Amino acid sequence: MERHDAIVIGAGLNGLTAAAHLARAGLKVLVLDRNGRAGGTAAMRVIAPGFTGPAWSLRGAVIDPETYAGLGLAEAGLRVRAVDAGIGWLGPDEWTASLGSGTAQRAEFARHAREDGDAWRRYRRDMLRLADAVSPSLAMASPQPGEAGLAAFGRRLGFASELAAWPRNDMAAKLDIWTESIATILDRYFTSPLVKAHLAGAALAGATVGPSSPMSAWRLLVPFLRTGADATEGSPRLLLPVGGTDALVKCLAGIVEGAGGELRMEAEVTDVKLRDRQVRGVLLADGQEIAASVIVSDLDFKRTILGLFQWKDLPGDLVEAAGRFRMKGATAKLNLALDRLPRIAGVPRDCPALAGGLRLMGGLAEQDKAHARWHMNVVPEDPSLSVFLPSIVDPALAPPGKHVMSVLVNWVPETPHDGPWTDEKKDCLTAAVLEKLEAVMPGLREIVRAQETWLPHEVENETGLTSGDLDQGEMTLDQMFFNRPTPFGAPGGGYATPLRNFYLCSQSTHPGALLPARAGANTAAAILASMKRRQGA
Repeated sequence: MERHDAIVIGAGLNGLTAAAHLARAGLKVLVLDRNGRAGGTAAMRVIAPGFTGPAWSLRGAVIDPETYAGLGLAEAGLRVRAVDAGIGWLGPDEWTASLGSGTAQRAEFARHAREDGDAWRRYRRDMLRLADAVSPSLAMASPQPGEAGLAAFGRRLGFASELAAWPRNDMAAKLDIWTESIATILDRYFTSPLVKAHLAGAALAGATVGPSSPMSAWRLLVPFLRTGADATEGSPRLLLPVGGTDALVKCLAGIVEGAGGELRMEAEVTDVKLRDRQVRGVLLADGQEIAASVIVSDLDFKRTILGLFQWKDLPGDLVEAAGRFRMKGATAKLNLALDRLPRIAGVPRDCPALAGGLRLMGGLAEQDKAHARWHMNVVPEDPSLSVFLPSIVDPALAPPGKHVMSVLVNWVPETPHDGPWTDEKKDCLTAAVLEKLEAVMPGLREIVRAQETWLPHEVENETGLTSGDLDQGEMTLDQMFFNRPTPFGAPGGGYATPLRNFYLCSQSTHPGALLPARAGANTAAAILASMKRRQGA
């Protein structure tokens, strides 16, 4: 029987990252994926001959420098480009931009409310402080309730010491960012409804919460987790791979194979073999069995536990935990091939922030309304859109002079209240999206060469992602840190499971969608630490 040290199920970014670290540590690693190409939900897709864009997510991936620092991606040939972080648009005379220059950002916000220019510096200062407090916990496994051992004790002691050292005002701010709403926090800094809508829209793309939802404010921190410097600068820039996620996936795959690992596509795992609650290997759809000492799943938590095992062989509480874990489809996706770059009403063509995307989500009240209608499973008639033109960043994604548009439709119900999705309902949603885009970009319909729409259940059918949930589990406080995906109470901080030598590495684990591929790096660290402990025993 074929045997490997470790099998990674799923060739998404987390799975490839985990495999790269394990292979570099000297393990014989095999990556298995049911699809014909690697990348998972971050994969690129040919929309029309010569036109390539992110298939299901908005951008594919934003590079997290720390996650990939130890993998030598630059040496492997990956090039990246830093771009300003986008435009919020309410009308031809009501738009604003996220700019990397501090002077330019303050002037841009002051254009809408003089005091908001100065408020930006305070806002950035406070977000950086809060991000600095959170960032260390994202780079490692969260201590599990009931977890024993010196490492877990050290992590708890370090957190307690840090907590005790916080000034009273800092402690209140740190607690507020986890308990308050986005709208409440933004009201403390800014007066312009446009500025607040712009910042909220950036935080809410793909979310299952609205700007007034309690415990939503932490989303404002996400851009600052990948930055540093001081309060004098502008909005954190996005670091995007040139060549799209395909270039990133190619580099990761090259690292795995260069270290002796193997990628095997169109190899669907249908069953994980257990004996006495210890993994022994996997069974493929074609009947082949492959043995391994360690197995890692890059599938979402639900699909992993409920789809890869015989339930009778699992602890009952593990099956129940997977059933309770909330995954909700909240977005649809449109991909467009365009004959030229569309003109956005009122926005100069040379605005640098356009490379970071366009938010067409309305003001805070409109965002709250769209979110409320999603809760009632109503198909949006005035859709809330996050738009990205990846061919601005990388012209090679389309023929010369032509472009690709990636549109994330926010707050789209997985199943409408009046019955399942039909072709007619799908066509109505697509028409509503194109109508809104046409109002912002006059003449757009005339330059659309090809288009495709993906609904949540279609994303699930294509990717295997439960409910088409791109976050692989709701990112709410009760499903974050040691609660993500569930408190296992064992060493490994949510990556190790009650099944011996079976690990999780997908976005269903900590830190979820906060930092791309960080879960994969953390999982590999947990596996290698466990091996080291056993060798020292």
